[in-house]
Amino acid sequence: MSRRAFSANLVYNVFGALLPLATSLGTVPFYIHQIGLARYGVVTISWVLLGYFGFLDFGLSRASANALAKLGTSSPRERSPVLVTAFCCNLGLGLVGGGILYAVGHIVLLHLVKVPGSLMGETSAAYPWMAAMLPLGMLSGVATGALESRERFLTSNMLSTFGTMSGQVLPLICAYAIGPSLEVVIPATLLARLLAVAVSYAVVIRSEWPVSLFDVDLVWMRRLFGYGSWVTVSSILNPLLDTSNQLIVGAMLGAAAVANYSIPMTLAVRSQVFATALARTLFPRNSRVSAAEAEENTRNATISLAYGFGMVCAPAIFLSGPFLRLWVGSRFAMESEAVAQIVMFGAWSNGVAFITYGFIQARGRPHITAKVGLVEIIPYLLLLWLFISTMGLPGAAWAWTIRVTVNCAALLWLSGCFNRGVWRLAPSFVLMCTALALARLVPMTGLVALCFAVPFGVCFAILSYRFDPILRDVVLLAARRIGLLPKPAATERDIVS
Repeated sequence: MSRRAFSANLVYNVFGALLPLATSLGTVPFYIHQIGLARYGVVTISWVLLGYFGFLDFGLSRASANALAKLGTSSPRERSPVLVTAFCCNLGLGLVGGGILYAVGHIVLLHLVKVPGSLMGETSAAYPWMAAMLPLGMLSGVATGALESRERFLTSNMLSTFGTMSGQVLPLICAYAIGPSLEVVIPATLLARLLAVAVSYAVVIRSEWPVSLFDVDLVWMRRLFGYGSWVTVSSILNPLLDTSNQLIVGAMLGAAAVANYSIPMTLAVRSQVFATALARTLFPRNSRVSAAEAEENTRNATISLAYGFGMVCAPAIFLSGPFLRLWVGSRFAMESEAVAQIVMFGAWSNGVAFITYGFIQARGRPHITAKVGLVEIIPYLLLLWLFISTMGLPGAAWAWTIRVTVNCAALLWLSGCFNRGVWRLAPSFVLMCTALALARLVPMTGLVALCFAVPFGVCFAILSYRFDPILRDVVLLAARRIGLLPKPAATERDIVS
């Protein structure tokens, strides 16, 4: 794939993540105003449970994306057994998983989390609708993998954006039009997700035709489960490691505290749009190119991301408090400002890790990422309990940030892509640590935050130009095109051609 095509796919992935992010940011204040903080906390916990029970996918979505990417432009008859086998397996597993989620999640949501008594009836009535969403989520992963294996990122992101935006807007419209009950909001979300999955599969079937449900292949099933078994371990651990903080916050501090924690956490996670886009764009490419080229891709992308994402995260650490005060009010910001500052650092280190995580799995070594998660889980849960007990909400943020930063360092080392040259990442880490220390020590009024945010953003931009050869080439090319720099003299090869 040419650099121009790669850049276009990256842009599609970025904008495909930014539009849902803008929708999510825009609807949160309306949700809080219309359904209340406690109801919003219950909705947040339900999303956490759905995300966690996604491990019942058994890694088949990732495995099918990897297998289809290796098949590349093979004929539909060669690709159909992979696609249909993954679809049928995920449908069956999703139905089983929905039943398990209904039985287990019902207990967690109603008995372990401190749901207000006035909401117990609503929560109990709405929960079957929550459990019904799990099979749809598992099926959507197969459709996305099929499109991205052909590097049809524009189509994939249009469908994903439609699904995410409809899932945010339709329940809110129903809450205003019918009532602010969970019995209205949750079924409306299910309807939006069902519509999005149906449209996605219509597009996939058209692009992969001919496709037949009789193409289920036991050989491919064994291959997919073989690759997916270690991905499954990661699929079990990653939601537990990433979302257990919200469940434990709910159990220890109450449902309203979950909203105070989850909103800044959602902002931090959603800020990783460029990191997610870059990792998604690289995955099918790194699945089929040579090892040396994949390592080079990973090194360049990691360095680009460390400084480029730092230009976002370092200023965001300073500006998060003023932004929360403006966005959702001073009372909310008083509880959540420290959380937002801390998790923005974690979002940066976690985002940088996406590239090496994707590289390791693309090269057929998902057991490495799984084993890293296994090593982390017990120390992290102990740290989380200890920090929440002693520091409250900021303690949960510190525990998550420490874990993802250690995870980032481990994956950089285990990927083998940075045996030399890792020093080029050190300035970005030092700058991020400095930004977080200043934000926690100095009260961040709007003007003070801006005075810190601008120079840190400029520092990251300068270092990005210094250490990122891709960015440097882009800047020099743009400068030559607009006449700021002279065009390079023609070489003998250029003259001959």
